[in-house]
Formats: sequence, structure tokens, C-alpha cells
Amino acid sequence: MFYADRGQGWENLTGHAGSPAALSSFSVEWGTDSPKEQPSVNVLHFRLLDRTGMLAGNSTRLAGMKVLVQLSRRPLWRDLNATESWDGVSDTLTWDGLHLAHRPDQTEGPDPTALTIFTGNTTTGGTITQNPDGTYLLDLYANAQLVRAGRTTRQGPVSTDARLTGLHWTGTAAQRVDEINRRLTTLGCPPLSDEAVAWLKANAPTPAPYEADSHPDLSTILYALAATHPDLPLFYERHRHGSESVDLVFAGRPAAITMHADGRLTVEGAGLEQEAAPADAITVDDNMLTMPAPVSRITLRTRAVKWDESGNRFSFEDDEVTIGDRGRLPAELTETINAVPFSSDAITRDDSAGHWQAGTWTPTDAQRDQWAEWLAVQTLRLRPKGLTASSRRLDIDLFEQALQPTASLWAFVSTRYTRLLADDGTPATSGAWLATGGTLSFDWRDGIPVLENELDISPLPMLPSTLSRWRDLDPIGIAWQDMPAFTWGEMSQITYFTD
Repeated sequence: MFYADRGQGWENLTGHAGSPAALSSFSVEWGTDSPKEQPSVNVLHFRLLDRTGMLAGNSTRLAGMKVLVQLSRRPLWRDLNATESWDGVSDTLTWDGLHLAHRPDQTEGPDPTALTIFTGNTTTGGTITQNPDGTYLLDLYANAQLVRAGRTTRQGPVSTDARLTGLHWTGTAAQRVDEINRRLTTLGCPPLSDEAVAWLKANAPTPAPYEADSHPDLSTILYALAATHPDLPLFYERHRHGSESVDLVFAGRPAAITMHADGRLTVEGAGLEQEAAPADAITVDDNMLTMPAPVSRITLRTRAVKWDESGNRFSFEDDEVTIGDRGRLPAELTETINAVPFSSDAITRDDSAGHWQAGTWTPTDAQRDQWAEWLAVQTLRLRPKGLTASSRRLDIDLFEQALQPTASLWAFVSTRYTRLLADDGTPATSGAWLATGGTLSFDWRDGIPVLENELDISPLPMLPSTLSRWRDLDPIGIAWQDMPAFTWGEMSQITYFTD
């Protein structure tokens, strides 16, 4: 369903009998191609077929027009309210296909229980083309709501403490989180989820304030809160059924793969949990893997606090913390050092001669180990190229997460690359993977609406397997010949077994 609000409420522009316009196709560029960068704001590129010129001739209402793309929800029994008798129903209609007998009411507005794919406002630009039959094709773009946070550079809260004169965005990490959330709501952006707020307040170190002549945008202030944490938080605009929020996904948190007694795999990691898609339900490039550029250290760009004796006030300058691979990479790689930088407001050095009392942040051994594990998988795991999920192969009700423009989890079994083994016998593409970005597209194929998500994926560090012997799979409730086609090497990627 495609809705537009040109100032007079939502109109359903999805093609239906008597409608003046129809949705031809759309795509959403979302996320980031690497967890080294925060996700970009989702951008919708859509094409509308205007049969009458109603939209094309009213260009002043197209700029800034609200747009909303929803997937119609799975119908309930009470929704099947057609008046014709069962005698008129096709003999080929089965229980599996009964939901196809339902046609949503096109005159109704957005459904609060449906899944929102995109919501935002059209931008300036685009084209309007007149077709030979007198219709018009509108080729337009829209930005998601979170773009407003990236364009807001207003002054932050200030302190009555004379030592913080000339500084803004003062206060604790928890106070900064609350202020960011308040401003997001004021801007009309989705708020931080309750889980994101709780994690940030528990894990973000004391942030340095900004000088009066420095006004970073609201998104930058949010990202810099916890960029030193090895969980590697990424912020995504996430839509659920009837709600939306800015959620955290953790690209550095160790993941686990669980095998169930019926042969299914579930993946848990990055703060997400979902069933692994069957190997035959996804496509990858037929003959190409990509080798990542090696990285052997992390550079955390942080802040140092100083004391200005002449002005009796604090000042802040740049500082840096370096984290290495801790012996997890081959020596020949670490000789040519390539660093990954992360910018943070964390205070890591105190040169205030005792005036600063809020403390400084130092990475623990456990955090250094977690960063080192992330470095190792980023450098040593080969990437499948051109991973694509499609509604032609995946049931959108079961794999909803994979077919929307936000992060999702993946695990691969019995792919064309299974025979490629590392020294420890582990397949090159094993383990859990996080889709960090990509292009979600909608088009019509042979008269069927198709959603496809071409994904950029990044490997996740893995928790060690708890399986070492065949009897660790006891009791397994599936016959050997019905087991998924695991190789012995692929079994090593499974962390847990449960019945």
C-alpha cells in the first residue's frame, strides 16, 4: 500500500479500480555497507503512474509531500467478508491460499497493525514524463523522518557551573540521552526505543561537552555517545506493527547459532534473533567472493579534559586510544597496519590537575579482547557477494525482518562455497552475519508484486561452540537422511543444540 498526504490527509495511491494513480515501483536505499560507518538515512525512490495529471499538475504539493509505504497485514477470518457464495470460489483455492481471497478496502487510510516499510517526505527534484497514451510517470524521491536529526545543529544544554562557561551539551551521559530523545520527538523523528535508552544509559561513558563555536548535528551527538563500546552500536530507524523507533543493533557483539531437533537453525546476535533462511531461498553471486581489506587495529578518537588557569574553566582537546588485534591476526598482516577510526565524546585523559571529578574512560581487557575478535572476523572472513532475499522464495510473514529496510541476521549452510575451508576446517562463509545495509526494491514480475532486498553483510564474532561430540545432539528428533545437508565443517559453526 502506498499512501500520500498532500495536506488533506492520507490518500491510497495503490492501483485499484477507478484510482487516478498507481504505484509502478519503488526502491529504498538503506543502512551502511560497513559497520565502520553509521547507517545513512533511508531514501525512497518511487515511480507513480498518474492517469489524469492530477498529481503532475499540482507540483507545489509534491515537494514535501508525506509518503507512507505499508505491507498489508495477514488478514483475519473476520476480514473475509465477500458477499458471493462459496459456489463462486475457484476449485483451486486451498487453505494456504485462502488469504488471497481477501481484498483490502482501498478507501481506508493506513492500517496501524500493518508493517510500515517507509515513512517520510518527498524532496525537491525528480522528473515528470508524459507517456504516449497521455498518462504521466512521476519519478520522485523521499527522505525518511530521521533526516531531520542530521540537519539540526541547535545549541545544547548549558550548565550554571562557572567552570563550564562557554560550553554546551554539558551533563552526564544519561542526561544527554534524555535530551536527544526529547529533541527527536520535537522534530517529528521516531524516538529512541526503551531498549536503546537503557543500553546507552548503562554503557555510555561521561561525554565531553562542546565549545560554543562547535555545533554538531543531533545525529552526530547521538552516535558519539557510545562509539568506544566494542558492541559497536549502529542506529537504525525501525518500524514495527503500529510503532516506530530508533533502535540499536550491535555489529560487534558475539553471536550464536542454535540447531533445533527438527533441523532448523536460529541465529541470535547483534541484539536480534531470527530463524535462518533456507539456503535455497536466497541467492548470491554465482562465482565471486570478496576479500575484505585487512584491518589490524582500532583507533578510538576521544577527548581530553584540561584546566585553563587564567579563565578558571575547563577546556577539551582531542585524544586517542589504540586497540590492536592481540595476536589474533597473522604477523604479515599486522606489519602493514591499517586502522579503523571511531569518533567518540568519551573523555580518556585528565589533564585538569584534579579539577575534573567526573572520571575518565579506559577500555577494560575484556573490551580490548572483544574489539580484537571483531578485527579478526572483519579481516579473515570472506564475503558472499550479491546476497539477495526475495518474497518469491521467502514467506514475508515468516521472514518479515529480511524484507524490510533494516538490519537482519543470516547464516549459511550448504552453499556453493562450503568446500572452501580455513586451516581449522571452518568453511570460509560460516558463522553469523549481519545485514547492515542494502537496497530494498518493489516491482511487478509476471503480474506478481515482488519485494527484493539486496544486502550488504558483515560477519559477527561467534561464541565458542558447546558441541564437540555427536552425542551432544541427543536427543535429536530427526532422521539422519532428513537432516539439512551440513558438512562436518559447517557443524562447527553451531553454538548450541536444543530440542
